[in-house]
Amino acid sequence: MPTKLGPHVLRSAGRLSEYIETGPAVVKLVGDWGMAKDISSDILVVGRKFEGKYDAQLQRSTGKTPLQAAQQFIDDQLPTYRSNPYILYWEGHNEPVWSTQDEMAWYAAFEVERIKLMAKEGLRCVIGNFATGSPALELWPAFIPAMQAAQQYGALLGLHEYSCPWMWWMTGKHQLDPGNDQGDEGWTTLRYRKVYRQYMIPNGVGDVPLVITECGIDPLINPKPPGKESGTWKQLGTFWKEHDGEPDKADYYFRQLLWYDEELQKDDYVIGATIFTWGSFGEPWSRFDIAGTEVARKLIDYSRENPARKFTGTIITDEDEQPRGKPRVQYTRTYVLLPPNADAAWARAVVEGAWDEQRYTIGSSADDAGIGDLDVRRVIAVNPQDWPGSMTLSAFYQRFYPQVEYQAIRAASPGELLQKLGDM
Repeated sequence: MPTKLGPHVLRSAGRLSEYIETGPAVVKLVGDWGMAKDISSDILVVGRKFEGKYDAQLQRSTGKTPLQAAQQFIDDQLPTYRSNPYILYWEGHNEPVWSTQDEMAWYAAFEVERIKLMAKEGLRCVIGNFATGSPALELWPAFIPAMQAAQQYGALLGLHEYSCPWMWWMTGKHQLDPGNDQGDEGWTTLRYRKVYRQYMIPNGVGDVPLVITECGIDPLINPKPPGKESGTWKQLGTFWKEHDGEPDKADYYFRQLLWYDEELQKDDYVIGATIFTWGSFGEPWSRFDIAGTEVARKLIDYSRENPARKFTGTIITDEDEQPRGKPRVQYTRTYVLLPPNADAAWARAVVEGAWDEQRYTIGSSADDAGIGDLDVRRVIAVNPQDWPGSMTLSAFYQRFYPQVEYQAIRAASPGELLQKLGDM
């Protein structure tokens, strides 16, 4: 089965490029964002920039409205976004903590505003980004407005899922109370199924794709089995050997990751999960680091044999399912893409210059121009220099719609555009 695993990268190290070349489902970059340029557009790339001056809780407690808080956050991070145009999806605050409906409602509104503001920059959001085991399940209804905005704007839900001392602890029958069987769900790992089944799907937002942006074994996760050891995978070798008869901690951890991957593969709305972490800058993160270890080698071999399905920006389904938007019959589409500042006079020029002979499609959405399961997609971009953002339109299509035949036209007026289209 196609893997849904990928690396969480603090810094490039230990055969990372080789792993990425095998085709993991998702790569998360926390720094070293420039490497996104060399990652295939078939792989979801998520970026996060650490914000050290404030968190979401401080923004709310100091009286900022959701819009003010979202604007502050984006303004502070925008230079990073613009200097790394090959990352489309960005996380917001990391692991926010909320305990009441009012707090969660504020955060949902913050995420709605962030989604809208990022869309104006041509960017998309990974929202939520909650820590393992949080928020409390009863708070999720207050987050539905953010999920509805995610549905509208193509954002993703992000969650963290760790456990300890095994990846499957607190799932199924692996509970403090042996009689408390959770079936195919869990309280830490596989908790996402509770969220989607109880709240997202019944409220009509179960099609918002999910990415687990951190996963693994974390000694801070509670509750643990009474009297059992605590630690990262690197620290649990003696315990696993004595308790489980597993003398090879790297192989045992790898097999626990495969168990998690096999569970993720059962849910179409899950894009993937990034293993924390690949590369580090010392303690305490080096205790989690898999770069240069046998875990990394095994993951590379496994991913090479089971490459992930292509990321399309929507829920990834089996190849034999009929995709939405598939044409009834194949045809050639030429889309005249007008810049955001073009008025009706420019659209009329396209009609007068090309409609009778060519029947070109006319619009102002770069995504609309590129999308479609068509053998031939042409885009004639009018005055591409007028589009905002640091990524050129040419680079945009190379990155996100590489099959598009791209051509640029520069015209100082609608009349000049009419003439140039007529001469084509």
